[in-house]
Amino acid sequence: MEKGVTERVSFLCIMIASAIFSGAVIAHAIDLKRDHSIRDPTYQEALQFLFSDQTDKNQHNESYTCMNFADAFRNNALNEGYRCGYVTIEFPETSHVIVCFNTSDNGLIFIEPQNDEIVTLTTGQPYLGRIILRLSITWPIFSEFLSMLVLSFIIFQLLMTATLLAIIVYRRNHTK
Repeated sequence: MEKGVTERVSFLCIMIASAIFSGAVIAHAIDLKRDHSIRDPTYQEALQFLFSDQTDKNQHNESYTCMNFADAFRNNALNEGYRCGYVTIEFPETSHVIVCFNTSDNGLIFIEPQNDEIVTLTTGQPYLGRIILRLSITWPIFSEFLSMLVLSFIIFQLLMTATLLAIIVYRRNHTK
């Protein structure tokens, strides 16, 4: 292969990979900006959202589980500007995922997104015919995720550029 062609092809591949990676970072940043401007709904707003949301119309099956219901409900809530948490309910043999809102005027409410029911959850008490061992709520941390994404992008770019430069210098010094 002609001298310099390999370097140009390598550089082109790195630039294409960088452009794809940059596009992914920008897309995530746009999505995270939406998530960053969310707020806790009032109790009335939560009820109105619950009534209008269509997630409960989806069919539960082996490939569309409680996690899919919770994810769809949460994404719909985010699109409306409301912060929504994932609630993991641990039972002795299994677990289940629902969602929650921390309403600004009435506190925490738990919602079963498969049927839009507002439920009461207490550790040691039954839910869905099983005793609840533990509850955990996950509120996504967007700013930390965005920072990690941008930092990994910068490190990736620097490593790829350094690798390309090292290859070019090596080939120039060791090729006749």
